[in-house]
Amino acid sequence: MDWVNGWLGDIHAVEGLAGPIADLICVAASVVCGIVVGLEREKRDKPAGLRTVILICLGSTIFTLVSMLLAERKPMADPARLAAQIIPGIGFLGAGAIIRARGTVLGLTTGATIWAIAAVGVTVGAGYVIPGFVFTLAILGVLTVAHPLTILVSGRCSSDTVAIAYRPDGGKTWPRLQIVLDRYSVMDRDVRHTAAKGELHRCETKVCLTHREHRSVLGDLAEIREVVELEK
Repeated sequence: MDWVNGWLGDIHAVEGLAGPIADLICVAASVVCGIVVGLEREKRDKPAGLRTVILICLGSTIFTLVSMLLAERKPMADPARLAAQIIPGIGFLGAGAIIRARGTVLGLTTGATIWAIAAVGVTVGAGYVIPGFVFTLAILGVLTVAHPLTILVSGRCSSDTVAIAYRPDGGKTWPRLQIVLDRYSVMDRDVRHTAAKGELHRCETKVCLTHREHRSVLGDLAEIREVVELEK
């Protein structure tokens, strides 16, 4: 029973388990936790995808392990000091994932996911592998269940076709349009290029105009100087 309790708690306290082996278990567990959450983010084509989430979780674990190792070598050292620096670093990454456009904030869920998976990394790095897996499943559950709940509350996206007429500017305008469309997760299959009319190029894209955070794409497109016309 003590052996079971040890594995359910801090694996560094498990009798007969060498310290380096426990550290390797923590590192492997953090990668698995990152994969579980990262696959969900990658499937939804979010900015923080599989590799990003894995690296955040793994990095948090490594920092925590190093902090504990340094504290063992220097008894007067505070093991939480280095690990505490993870929080501002993760805050920087989360802020970079958040975009504010025309009064609408995008990427809050991505920022919160980065923050939460870093907490899992710290938990696993501290030796609490099983709780780390439990927290990972909780995060995955929130990301999975919250989506249909949001649809239930605010309604499904209703796609409308928007025609865009723009001056090509030597081919430099389309990449600017693509950046805006990517920001709002408009899929390539929903964009159709039509015949050019005179000096203007035209394309049609499907966007959601039901929700405020989605229809602000029209304002961002209109701010591109080469865009001459937007027609619903």
